[in-house]
Amino acid sequence: MSPGLADIAEPTAADLAACIGCGSPPGERGLCAGCGRVYETRDGILDAIGELAGRNRVAADFYDGPGWVRFRKWEKLFLAFQGGARRSRMQILRHLSGLGDAPARVLEVGIGDGENLRFLPGSWAVYGVDIARTQLVACRGRYPAMDGRLAWAEAEHLPFPDGTFDACYSVGGFNYFGDHAAAVREMRRVTREGGPVVVADEVPGLQRAGIGHLIGRPSIDKAWLRGLGLDAAFVDMVVDLEVDPPALAAEVLPDAARVPIWNRLGYCLIHPAPGRPSGASGRHP
Repeated sequence: MSPGLADIAEPTAADLAACIGCGSPPGERGLCAGCGRVYETRDGILDAIGELAGRNRVAADFYDGPGWVRFRKWEKLFLAFQGGARRSRMQILRHLSGLGDAPARVLEVGIGDGENLRFLPGSWAVYGVDIARTQLVACRGRYPAMDGRLAWAEAEHLPFPDGTFDACYSVGGFNYFGDHAAAVREMRRVTREGGPVVVADEVPGLQRAGIGHLIGRPSIDKAWLRGLGLDAAFVDMVVDLEVDPPALAAEVLPDAARVPIWNRLGYCLIHPAPGRPSGASGRHP
């Protein structure tokens, strides 16, 4: 059994789904009775995505295209300098430890090809969403047990009812979500009361420490980012990014904790903050 994939009978993402337009559960053949939208499942992946725009469009094009393949070696190098994949990822995933090893239903937002699954308890039933369909196909290929548990969807419009999951988390990529506040609200909404919601990514603005910004020529920094494999549109998004994690937490989750990770090159938002009452426990039926 692969870690992070419970070998128990679980409903599919389609079974759990709620329409992103009206909130009604899709009925027979995935047809929403409320608004008529069709939720098709192809390759074991629920299609629950609308028309992409802005940062979500740029990010989907990058992760669906060759840029991500070229850039990935640099991500692996970064994690190696943080002590390796397990150590760097567990700095974030450990904040889900309140669930223990008991059966739990959890959701990863931005699951990619499933890099975090091997670090999760085998008793958990993990579901995942991503805006890059090629990454979901790769995740299902790596972990066949994820068949039926994946959804092609935006973080800002999660296709599940309130309180569906015992926990929800996102590791990396959050900075480039189209609407950060909406995404966090959605993650909190689909998680049961008291269940952990964890969001982590690199500290925004790291590129401004580059020599180009320091000497007033940001085009230099854009050039070396392109050299790492990033698409031109993605580079522009990175350089122009404006997101303030402390302000975001204060606005959306005022009682969340914020802790540094990756030798202070990253941040992690945790709600509820560690030590606060966690509310009712136990997995969903």
